[in-house]
Amino acid sequence: MKSVPSKIKTYLVILVVVNSGIALSQVETVPADHPVYSFLKQMQVKGILKNYNDVILPLSKQQVIDDLKQIDDKSDKLNQIDKEFLERMEEKLGMNSKLDKSALNVFDNFPQKLWPNITADSEKHLYNYKDSTISFFIDPILEGKYIYSSSYKNNSSLLSIGGTIRGSYDNWFGFYLQGTDGSVTGSRDVAEIDKRVEQSYTFNQTKINFFDETKGYLRLQKGIVDLQMGRERVLWGNGYINRTILSDNPQMFDFIRFDIAYKKFSYNFLHGWLVQKPIVQHIDSLIGDVKFKSSKYVAISRLGYQANNSLSFGITQMIIYSDRPFELAYLNPFLFWESAQRSLNDLDNSFLAFDGRYLITNGLEVSSSIIFDDINFSYLFQGEWARSNNGEEWQAGAMITSPLIPDDMVIKLEYMQARPYIFSHPGIGEALTYTNNGYLLGSDLQPNSTRFSTDISYRISARSLINISYSHTLHGNNIYDANGNLIENFGGSEFNNFSFYASDYAYLLDGIRELYDDLNLNIQYEFAYGYYLNLNYEYRRSKIFGKEVHENIFWTSFDVNFE
Repeated sequence: MKSVPSKIKTYLVILVVVNSGIALSQVETVPADHPVYSFLKQMQVKGILKNYNDVILPLSKQQVIDDLKQIDDKSDKLNQIDKEFLERMEEKLGMNSKLDKSALNVFDNFPQKLWPNITADSEKHLYNYKDSTISFFIDPILEGKYIYSSSYKNNSSLLSIGGTIRGSYDNWFGFYLQGTDGSVTGSRDVAEIDKRVEQSYTFNQTKINFFDETKGYLRLQKGIVDLQMGRERVLWGNGYINRTILSDNPQMFDFIRFDIAYKKFSYNFLHGWLVQKPIVQHIDSLIGDVKFKSSKYVAISRLGYQANNSLSFGITQMIIYSDRPFELAYLNPFLFWESAQRSLNDLDNSFLAFDGRYLITNGLEVSSSIIFDDINFSYLFQGEWARSNNGEEWQAGAMITSPLIPDDMVIKLEYMQARPYIFSHPGIGEALTYTNNGYLLGSDLQPNSTRFSTDISYRISARSLINISYSHTLHGNNIYDANGNLIENFGGSEFNNFSFYASDYAYLLDGIRELYDDLNLNIQYEFAYGYYLNLNYEYRRSKIFGKEVHENIFWTSFDVNFE
């Protein structure tokens, strides 16, 4: 065998080093609200991306990069806008080796190049460093938002500023830290249209015009196993519009997460530390009020099976428990928790869920899921579905894209039904309800409700997207007196279980019939790398006791985010 020339040897060494540097630094996750996920989902329904599953988000950066590479290998099947958008996503995920570019540091060649660096339409960071072992990024976050509401005939302005620090070491350890502080001017009522402000302890409890948020985590990855500890937004459920297990409805919470994926099987586990309203006790005139924090936890695990490129399904178990130290049984990923909680004297609130998706043909996918709370099979087999202790939530939906409809368009359709009393449980306050600090963990659809939703998006260019969504919700509410005391219970609230003023039967939408319509139009434009302009109009209509209320909400925002 002939020897390899020294120049070629040198080239091969350099190539290995460079490629290993590229392969590293992918341990951190891609945030669940990143635009890359909607693109990946569209490519999967088109039939271009195989074996993609977004039942649980976020995914690791390496997984997202692998999916983008798979799409890139089939770029001949993409239209021009998809190709350009793919290139932008590759750049945002740091795949600059393919694009023959390198990321900028904003302060490179300061001060002469400061403005050109800030405005450059290419990957940039306040600071970034990469070598064959370590990657490290520091990025700014800035948002200015203006909101107007016709109901209040007033407006509010929000200004939020902060930053992120993230990175990886040696392809097995990743970390992330983000912190933001925001200020409010104008109407406090209008400001609470923004969910971050609505859920802010700083804004609502201290009554000052500030709101803040933080998230961060440590993540370990080795082969097919991922382990994460920290706080970030986790979405769980296969709804195209509404997530049933975990959504962006409540505030973020701390958790540990454990994931395994091997060939056609996946197993996901999460144990979270939730919040319930504090107990305030008056001691005496000298000490005053004292707050007591009660513990509350959620544990979730899912076994998934990808039968083929078109069919996947899974089974999920969830449990809520509270008012004691965390249980080792619920920290055990490999245990049937319903049986375990009975051995612990049946103190907790358990759920069981099934989900499935089927790609009927390229361009059309359908999905469905159901959550069982309390269920008595003997009643079901006798045709008595309406028993009060049969609590279920189910959804069915479809996603349509090309080649069945025009390129760059996506249509989503979804129906949800939440039976009376689901997500509630006997106990004091919200200790065992499926909530975090007063907000449902999954979709915001209350018990004893139905909802039809549709969402249409159209990508005008690689930089701009227009989205129109509509939802029609019917809710059967309980009857309360003027002081908010429960008079008659129809299962319309997660905070009132069926042991309070309830009959043996609970019929869907019984009670005070409420109607809600919501129409939303959003236009997003990225005019340069990391700089976004959002324009949004929302029309809300409600009808309660025969009285209709109409509200028009306008908001616009300017965002800086280099992730």
